[in-house]
Amino acid sequence: MWNRRGVLAAGAAACVTALTGAALPKRTGPLEIVTGEDGFVSPATAPAGAVTFRVRTTSWRTGTVGIAQLRNGATEDQFRTRMRQVFAAEEPAAVIRASRELMATAEQFGGAAPHPGTDSTFTLRLKPGAYLVLEYLDFAGALGRNPPPGAEYVRPLTVTTPNSGSSPPRPCATLTAVDAAGGVPRFTLSGRILSDQPLRYVNAMRDQVDEARLYPIVDDSVTEADIVAYFKGETQSAPFDFAGQLGTPPLSSGREVMLRMPMRSGRYAIVSWVRSMADAQPLTAHGQLLIVRVP
Repeated sequence: MWNRRGVLAAGAAACVTALTGAALPKRTGPLEIVTGEDGFVSPATAPAGAVTFRVRTTSWRTGTVGIAQLRNGATEDQFRTRMRQVFAAEEPAAVIRASRELMATAEQFGGAAPHPGTDSTFTLRLKPGAYLVLEYLDFAGALGRNPPPGAEYVRPLTVTTPNSGSSPPRPCATLTAVDAAGGVPRFTLSGRILSDQPLRYVNAMRDQVDEARLYPIVDDSVTEADIVAYFKGETQSAPFDFAGQLGTPPLSSGREVMLRMPMRSGRYAIVSWVRSMADAQPLTAHGQLLIVRVP
């Protein structure tokens, strides 16, 4: 699903301080998820309804955290294996096959991808049941922590009795992944993205997981064409700042997540490293991207 070069660039920065302050909070606020090379802390239970999680990372080799739920009697071991296969696949047919197997194994609910020194929150509507909290970069080989199979950061989450008082925050904008004319993937935006204000992201694509990654653009001359060329492999010069990465890992079709991210003022590229189920090319290589300005 992901373009491996993009993950490599995002993980190439220097690591920061070790994991600290990982105690779980009381249930009166967001549920804390802390990921780093020294450990992974996540809640074991959550109330059903609109659940908010706060994510922070202490390393550039971690920090892409999401929620998933197993399907059709699949086991956690099968999920781990198929996650690794998605990252390891190179040939288009193998990428598509691995992606379809993962889609059949688990529903992906999205999450958050902060960078060290920041935290992000995400809110999901969850029904009672069993879920998994995971660090996606643990399945990316040497691009992440590179733990042995079975030692990846994957933790159970049990969603229990509904919380009748819970409700998602009101978004400042809605970002939607869509199949445009001719099946070409696109992002559409309603409203205006503001720093540290809720952004609703919806995957309205058919039979296609998708994500929304946001990167600061430091060069005002960068255009959408420059970004597409980079995702096509036509240029090696990154058109945005990987160190400022934010956003969410993949969501299954029909899912949505509410994000709250500490964005700085300036231009951002909204892109997706997820591979197309049609030809295994990154969706942004097909033109799925937006350039926005955050005030």
